[in-house]
This record gives sequence, C-alpha cells and structure tokens, in this order.
Amino acid sequence: QKVREQSSKLLEQWRLEATYQWDAKPISSARLMMELWDQIKGEDWMMPTETQFLSDWPYRLWDIDKPYRTMGGSGAQGIGYNSPAALGAALANKDKGRLTVAIVGDGDLNMAPGVLWTAAHHRIPILYIVHNNRSYHQEVMMILRMASRRQRVHNKNVYVGTLIDDPAPDYAKIAQGYGLFAQGPVTDPKDLALAIRRGIEAVKRGEPALIDVVSDGR
Repeated sequence: QKVREQSSKLLEQWRLEATYQWDAKPISSARLMMELWDQIKGEDWMMPTETQFLSDWPYRLWDIDKPYRTMGGSGAQGIGYNSPAALGAALANKDKGRLTVAIVGDGDLNMAPGVLWTAAHHRIPILYIVHNNRSYHQEVMMILRMASRRQRVHNKNVYVGTLIDDPAPDYAKIAQGYGLFAQGPVTDPKDLALAIRRGIEAVKRGEPALIDVVSDGR
C-alpha cells in the first residue's frame, strides 16, 4: 500500500514537471513523450530504444504493463545502437501485429542511416521518431561537466564537434529518399499529435515511417 501511494505521488509530480515546458520551442522531451503516449496507449505497442537520452520520460510517464514493452539498452551506450536495434525488434514484432515505436536521436541515426533503406526494402513496419536536438548532446553534457570540474566557466568551445547544424539535416527528406513515409521537421508542439497519428496510420498499413521532431537537448 505504501509503495502504491508513493508511486501515485511520483506520477503526479512527474506529470506536473512535464507541463513546465509544455509549449516550449524546441519541443520538450516530456511533451513529445506524452503526445506519443496518448496515441499508442490503446495499442499493443513496444518501444525497443533506450530512454536515458530522453531523461527517462517514457519510464516516468507511461504504463509499462508487459515485459515486452521495452527491450533494455545496449549496455555500453553504443553509438548508433538504437536505430538498427529497433528495426530488429520491429521485424520480430511484425508477425505479432505489435506497433513498434522507436525514439532515436539525430546523432544515433547519423551513424547508420542506411537502416532506413533496410526498413523500406523489407517492408518492416516501424515508427521512427527522431529526437532531433541538432547535436551529439551526450557529448555536450560531458564537456560541460568537465569544464565545470576544471572551473572553465566560459568555455566557448563546448559546441566544437558536437553540433549537427549549419546546415541542419532534414531527416524527413532523408527518410523519403530511402523510401519511407516521413514528416517534419516538426517545430511546433501543437503539430505533434497529427504527425504522430499519420505516422501510426502508415505503420498500420505495413510501412516504415519517420517523424523528425526538433527537440530540446534532453
């Protein structure tokens, strides 16, 4: 009973925290995860991607009610792990009729974009949502941490080699070039629900789909 009460209080606290940047641009990770949850909670879904890059918002806000809802992680923060690993899970889910939803980083997808062609060629239904913060943000955080430790408060070099910008890749166009149904870049949080709904409709038709969402750092 105590655990149940604590769990309920935590959930309410996290839901409140999710509202703080509800209308923020770039789109907040919490808003993205809540909009996605609203669309998939009535489906037999699976999320085969890691969540620490999303501040673990799915684990905090979603109802993880079955063991196959998630797949764990790479164990070594493997660069480029999520995009291809998710496609393997989607292939396994295909005959089961499960909706596979993969939230991948732009840096992760940059490591192996050819996985999109594999999805299209083999007609593997999967919804890729690109959490596009236009950087290798894990590296940004590490550099900021080390700069703080060494008292380099005004470190102007933090974004050298860590930004994925100027020009910003258009992942929707890249996905379309590989043969996927794709939308974006989505920059307004009010457009999320419709974009996600269209993506799910494409996956239910048996197609791979991708939505490029311009997002906050984490």
